[in-house]
Amino acid sequence: MQKTDTLLRAIIAVYGAVGAAAIFLMMMHITADVIGKFVFNRPLPGTIPIVSQFYMVIAAFLPLAMVEKLTGHISVEVLYATFPKSVRGILTVLATALGVVVFAALTWATWGEAVKKFNIGAFSYEQGVKIPVWPSYFILPAGAGLLSLILFWRLFAQLSGAEDPAALEANKDYDHLEEESID
Repeated sequence: MQKTDTLLRAIIAVYGAVGAAAIFLMMMHITADVIGKFVFNRPLPGTIPIVSQFYMVIAAFLPLAMVEKLTGHISVEVLYATFPKSVRGILTVLATALGVVVFAALTWATWGEAVKKFNIGAFSYEQGVKIPVWPSYFILPAGAGLLSLILFWRLFAQLSGAEDPAALEANKDYDHLEEESID
């Protein structure tokens, strides 16, 4: 069990690093495009499809599992906190199981779409430059697939008693940020 958790954490770290790198590269690419356009009157060809179909998709979908591992997704706890611990545990297990089903279905559907785009060699034209976009279609099933694995792993931990499903708590590493004043 420990080896699987270590492996999942390593994959999550890689996905998170790739997502962070995509944000940095997107920033650099857009800056270079703006400088090229307004200083040299020559924008970089392909900026819009590269930014919208690669950088943004990577930044949005690859870190999903990292956010789940840190229990950082949005949760509404107004009613949840008023329920007895046993009800909270049942609701958490049901929500996790629903997440597994939804993200596994999303992985399956987007994988099929990615294969279709690969088979036809999907591309985009901008400023006379042909940009293959089919690789970007594999990013969503990669991110959703890892999230499915993390949710499945969390469900297994909840059902086996390794994780208390009633203890919905955000990652303690970030608790100090809530207490700091921004004044």
